Formats: sequence, C-alpha cells, structure tokens
Amino acid sequence: MKAKLTTIIASLTIASLLFSVYQPGNAITYYNGHNGSVEEYITKTKVEPYKGKQGYWVYLVKVCADDYNLGVAAVILKSDIAKKELGVNKSIKKGECSHYGAVMKAKDGNTLGAELIERHEALEKYNEILNKMSGKSIKEKKELRKELYAYRTMLGGLV
Repeated sequence: MKAKLTTIIASLTIASLLFSVYQPGNAITYYNGHNGSVEEYITKTKVEPYKGKQGYWVYLVKVCADDYNLGVAAVILKSDIAKKELGVNKSIKKGECSHYGAVMKAKDGNTLGAELIERHEALEKYNEILNKMSGKSIKEKKELRKELYAYRTMLGGLV
C-alpha cells in the first residue's frame, strides 16, 4: 500500500513539473481580474509584450529575502484573465534574490501581479484542509484532496 501511494505521489509530482514548463494557450485558467499588485518581497523586473503574440506578456519578478531567510513554497503570477502557479519549493538566504517568470495572457500589462506563498503558510493550509476532511462526504473529500495534493506538491512532498 505504501509503495503504491509513493508511486502515485511521485507520478503526480513529475506530471506537475512537466505541466509547469509547458504552457499552451488553451490551458490557461481564467481569473476574474487582478489589479497588478505584488506582495512584500516581490519586485516586478520585466513586463513587456511577447513578440508575435498579441495579448501575451513576458512577465518576470524578483523575490528577495530582505529581513530573514525565506522558505518559498510557490510564486503565483496573476493577470486580469490568467493565473499561473509556479511551484518553487526553495529557500532564499537573507540578502539574496531569486527570479521567476512566465509568458502570461493579459488584456493589459498593468494588471500583471504576483503573490508569494511561504512554506509555513502552505503547511498551515495543508493542515487546515486535513482537519476539514473529517465528516465530509466522498464528493467533498475528493475536492479537498485536490487542494491538499496541490499544497503537498508545493511543499515538495515533505508532508
């Protein structure tokens, strides 16, 4: 049973890595608007139209650990119509930076923003979902498991 579970988790992790690199136009998750804001520790470094593709933008952000070491679980890039989650699972030492980016679909480049999910936040959310699962119906548990596996992937399968 344990070997089967390990195989499933490994397969999901590999699949998520493959799909995080491949970004076809039809697979974009549409997002109901974004104001172009970025969170603390994130700086926009490049926002420019993608050559040859109208409605697409090259979007790069820089995440810096200014105050303390950052355990980054994920960086979420957002626009007025799309959202892309980059599963990072990386530690950034105090005083250092790391860059992340993607080609994003957006009506306006000013709406491109970003959100940082630190490891401790992902772990809290993971535990919260586990606690919610008791007493739920099979259908509700199935939906919660999808979210649970997303956070597990962000944490690098450490939980």
